[in-house]
Amino acid sequence: MLDMYLIITVAILGMILFYSLIAYFLIRFISRKAFKLTLTKYEMMEIITWLAVLFITFMMIKNGSINLLLPIVVLIIPLINLRLSNRKHREMNSQE
Repeated sequence: MLDMYLIITVAILGMILFYSLIAYFLIRFISRKAFKLTLTKYEMMEIITWLAVLFITFMMIKNGSINLLLPIVVLIIPLINLRLSNRKHREMNSQE
């Protein structure tokens, strides 16, 4: 029984990693080709986190359940920290 849970956990983590990598390279490709803009890794992580928040919010509304509110709150906290670090990073680069 424990082996089954381990396999399921590894499969879920693998899917999350795979889809995150696809989103990372797709966002990078679209920003470069469509907008002629090279994003930093911090900006890409922020975009991916926003997409995760939007997806979880959509699933919460679709299911009509408030149970997914905690993951949204947990994702918004690093999103605020990313916004602050992006601002600091941009200010440091503009001063050089």
